[in-house]
Amino acid sequence: MRVKQPLYKLPLAVAMAVSASALWASEHAELNGHVAAGMEHDNNLTVDELNSSSDNSDEAWVFDAGLEAILKPTKALNLALDYSVSGSRYQTYDEFDQDIHLASADLSYDFDPVTVGASYHYSHATLDSDPFLDFTRTSVYLGSLLGDSTYLMVSLQDKTKEFEDSDARDADIKGASFDAFFFFNDARSHLLFGIDGDQEDAEADAYDNRLIRVRVSWVHKFQMADQENRLRLKWRYEDREYDEVVIAADEPLLSNPFTEDLQERTSEQRADQAWIVEAGWRIGLNEVLSLEPKVSYGHYTSNVESADYDKTVAGVTLRADF
Repeated sequence: MRVKQPLYKLPLAVAMAVSASALWASEHAELNGHVAAGMEHDNNLTVDELNSSSDNSDEAWVFDAGLEAILKPTKALNLALDYSVSGSRYQTYDEFDQDIHLASADLSYDFDPVTVGASYHYSHATLDSDPFLDFTRTSVYLGSLLGDSTYLMVSLQDKTKEFEDSDARDADIKGASFDAFFFFNDARSHLLFGIDGDQEDAEADAYDNRLIRVRVSWVHKFQMADQENRLRLKWRYEDREYDEVVIAADEPLLSNPFTEDLQERTSEQRADQAWIVEAGWRIGLNEVLSLEPKVSYGHYTSNVESADYDKTVAGVTLRADF
């Protein structure tokens, strides 16, 4: 499906107009923004949604900018509107250049002790300046604070993927997730345990799959040289099993060139596993600027060759918050 440019610019205009007018009209509003730019090195350029790795490395300029409006008409009612754009520009392999436009809205009401909410996310991704993927996620959730240090949340999601040049990969996805947050150090630190489950129904049966994902992250905020710092560690594991089998040819019988068409064939269920670890340190330089070095490593295994690879990305960005 071809998405015209105004579709993904409209949420930004609406969010900015609504949030800006509300910000001036009411004390129950907040507007935040950020701009970041930097450089990163990727030792294995990949297009994750296509299960494709290149075995080539490159450096890229990266950027990220966003606006967030938080509106609180009442103490219990909360509306968050967000728009961001991020991208990368590679030095050699510009066919991997990517931009991602993301717009979202989240509405929640605190019934004490249970919070009920709904959210909508829309993203438009380009690859080498051409439309690539449109993704939507609609979710409803319940959250509850247990005591002073534990927050639990369950969510049901309905998601869609629409590729510009590969209708076979277009898919509807039903998902569910559970998250447990544990706060300590006067809420300046927290530990998250999460689990997700997805059932993906694609246009082509070969891409139908079931996904289980486990997530763990740790965030710690602290003062250094009178400036705010943040350490973040993340780990996740993914297990994806496809409905259709992979059919592979064995070696020709007797290694005889005249019997190449008489190859024995084996079949097995396609299964992909991955574990990814990330680390980042946001170093406060002053009240506005921060520097963030970060590194990630991913180990992807599969019985499909194109989805079997390792990947390391390291970089540093300069960020301004306002």
